Amino acid sequence: MQVVRLELGALSTNCYLVHREQGTLAIDPAADAGVILDALDARGWALDAVLLTHAHFDHMLALNDLPVEKVYLHRGDEALLRDPMRNLSGLWSEPYVADKQPVFLEDGQEFMGFEALHTPGHTPGGLCLYDWKEKELFSGDTMFQGSYGRTDFPGGDVQALRESLMRLLGLPGDSRVHPGHGVETTIEAERRTLGWRG
Repeated sequence: MQVVRLELGALSTNCYLVHREQGTLAIDPAADAGVILDALDARGWALDAVLLTHAHFDHMLALNDLPVEKVYLHRGDEALLRDPMRNLSGLWSEPYVADKQPVFLEDGQEFMGFEALHTPGHTPGGLCLYDWKEKELFSGDTMFQGSYGRTDFPGGDVQALRESLMRLLGLPGDSRVHPGHGVETTIEAERRTLGWRG
């Protein structure tokens, strides 16, 4: 698996391009489709799918300009795709509405060699991707280096986020974590940060 991290948009959101045997996936096309497409072209990769870890605007501003017809996400965030107040664009920027057809992934479902993990709390439809073989986690805004997602936005839930974090902390300690903002970390490092005892 090859992973390219692009830090995009005013909120420095991480967009990941993941190239593997199953195809090339863009996770959270945060902003600036031109940068994303140039990065793909430079590597000779053709985009096969786009996934949202959650549907806040800063994770999908480039979605409408990418050459795909569908977007994969958890159904808990379906309403955010087309509601600028719930996806927060109506509060912080120009109102944004996604125009792609949603395809819903369920908890535990296999997707392009990953297991989809439903991790609500930051949003109702928070979704992480985990590769059990390569021990790679794409955590969106559920888990950051030394921190975790906010719960004071519409749909946030402190208890749900706590349960989601406990689930992620139960993954193998040497798993690499690719968060929605900031630099990568490991599950073991976050266990120490959060004082997790298992």
